[in-house]
Amino acid sequence: MKVTTEIRDDHQALLTLELPTEELERAKRRIAREYSRRMRIPGFRPGKAPYEIIVRKVGEKAIEEEAIDALLDEYYPKALTEAEIKPYAAGKVEEIVSLDPPTFKLLVPLAPDVDLGNYRDIRLPYEPPEVDEEEIENALNAYREMFAVLEPVDRPAEVGDVVYLNVEAYEEGKEDGEPLFVDQNHPVLIEKEPHDGEWPYPGFPEEFAGAKVGDTKTLTYTYPEDHDDEDLRGKTVVIKAEVTEIKARALPELDDEFAQQFGEYETIEQLRDTLREQYGEAKRSKYDAEYLEQVLDKIIEQAEIKYPPQMLEEEIEERLKEYKSQAERQGMSWEAFLEARGTDEEGLREELRADAELAVKRRLVLSAIADDAKLSVDEDTVVEATRNQLGQMLAYMDPKDARRLARDQRFIQDLLQAVALDELMLKAQQYAIALAKGELGEAEEEGEAEEAEAEESKAEAPAEEAAAEAEEAAPEAEEAAAEAEEEAGSEEEETEAASDGEDA
Repeated sequence: MKVTTEIRDDHQALLTLELPTEELERAKRRIAREYSRRMRIPGFRPGKAPYEIIVRKVGEKAIEEEAIDALLDEYYPKALTEAEIKPYAAGKVEEIVSLDPPTFKLLVPLAPDVDLGNYRDIRLPYEPPEVDEEEIENALNAYREMFAVLEPVDRPAEVGDVVYLNVEAYEEGKEDGEPLFVDQNHPVLIEKEPHDGEWPYPGFPEEFAGAKVGDTKTLTYTYPEDHDDEDLRGKTVVIKAEVTEIKARALPELDDEFAQQFGEYETIEQLRDTLREQYGEAKRSKYDAEYLEQVLDKIIEQAEIKYPPQMLEEEIEERLKEYKSQAERQGMSWEAFLEARGTDEEGLREELRADAELAVKRRLVLSAIADDAKLSVDEDTVVEATRNQLGQMLAYMDPKDARRLARDQRFIQDLLQAVALDELMLKAQQYAIALAKGELGEAEEEGEAEEAEAEESKAEAPAEEAAAEAEEAAPEAEEAAAEAEEEAGSEEEETEAASDGEDA
């Protein structure tokens, strides 16, 4: 076997694999013998028919193609070893150069390679936003709106009032025909600013500020071409609306009694404190996500990241699947969804490319950080997280399907490995943030570097560690699956019992 290697700029290796001529002949005869064992050929016992007869029966081309496949299955792993290549995914045959001697060109996507550079020196200011007291008051006022009481008033309508209307709508020029829609005594809320959720179009309720009971308004509106209601798309509509009633909203006072309606609070200040904590946590979470992106992008700027094109295409494909699921949830065909966006599938792929490329690089950087820092995940944490995910999945499934899934060992193993990898990436994120904030002292970093250097020869890659730990955790996860299965079975028995009771 002779192997030559050419590393391409797109992080793929072009292997030229040359084999002795007799290898192809041996492979062809092995394939023929297999056919001879399976076929019934008059005058010959199974496996004893001569090669020439098998060739006439099957065809030389078919035998040759199967022989080539068998040779590649045998020699491709050996070629990778000889070329010292670590593949990202299976290679493919680019060209059959010759059959005498058998010579093949194989294109092999290479495993990603990341040089983080001096990533430990990167520092970014960490300044999470403070909670604005106005936000807390707005939240409390929103709660007040939930408990508002409507009271009829004898005055012109004002902002904050609910106005009741008799509505009829006709396509412009067809006012004598059938109305497009009719609604009697329909309530609309007059707000300070129009917004998209208003019916029958944004800004309609605000037209009635200052109106009195008995007033009638005639309004004209042209609906956009992409409006949700197909019957209204692109049409200019004349809407006649008569005010039948006006009600003001009486809001409760922000006092201790109001706070006690939420069950766990004695005073309004306790409710305010909880809101401050919740808003603060939400702001910090959002800021941390943005901060992490900035840190990773800084690392990417000075890192050298190589990966094959297949990795990017897989990321784009995953994002396309998400859009297809979104279209399905909206009850739209994929073609209609693309048309509404003003593009086709290839155009959408190109739209997604830049963000997908950045996502791939960020993920590779995190994996490299986990490797460099020798991060690992705790088995108990993985088992508990897997147990929670599994429980959530089975809770929404049909009991029979839940039992089937809970018994699927391959699924449990895959879930464990996915959870372990997620936990590892979370630790890498936390490590990157702590590093950029300057929370890891020099002594701690030096200690980690020395430990990493000492263990480098025997340490596994983080993803492999995660998989190994996941495998160790498998029995506990399977136990959790069994518990979930029992619960699913109990639910099914209760359902069947209830059904039997109804039948009786």
